[in-house]
Amino acid sequence: MGSSQVKHLLTEDVLEDYTSLTYLNKGEIYHLLEKFHSIDPDKVNNNFAHRFTKQEIVNKFEVLKNNPFQDRIFRVFSSQNDDCFSFEDLLDLCSAMSSECPCEVKAAWAFRIYDIDEDNQITAKDICHLIDRLTWDVYNRNHCLDNESKLKIANIILEEIKLDHSGGIGLSEFQFIISRIPEFTSSFYFRL
Repeated sequence: MGSSQVKHLLTEDVLEDYTSLTYLNKGEIYHLLEKFHSIDPDKVNNNFAHRFTKQEIVNKFEVLKNNPFQDRIFRVFSSQNDDCFSFEDLLDLCSAMSSECPCEVKAAWAFRIYDIDEDNQITAKDICHLIDRLTWDVYNRNHCLDNESKLKIANIILEEIKLDHSGGIGLSEFQFIISRIPEFTSSFYFRL
């Protein structure tokens, strides 16, 4: 499918808006539109704001298939909180994961993904859930660490940070911490 088949879906003004509101260039936006359109061309042609299900998006965008935070990504980036993506939701996700996205913006999105209970704090409970996602043994279908070990790790992390002693990490603290980790921007990234 050539980009000429989807170019009619975006006016030059809309394309300019997308490039100014995201960290994506015109070529990347057209590439995403081609992939999004190819899920079901008739639906997109009839309604540019069509929302595809999580499974339809994951089937087309392999980078999401085995991501341990897939459910959180859809929760955070789905503008209707319905685990479905419109083209603009997909643009938001790909913009945040772009190599051009500034560290503080990436950190704000990451914070929302890692704040599992959505209480605006990353607490020991959230960290334990994050550890579970990262250590899940797919073959044996169990967690690699017991609750006591996970809680010990979570408490060490929170103790090491010691910014305001609130028992959790807020967004500004998280952004500060992330700004000190040079590998973050290259790990919170995927290639289109």
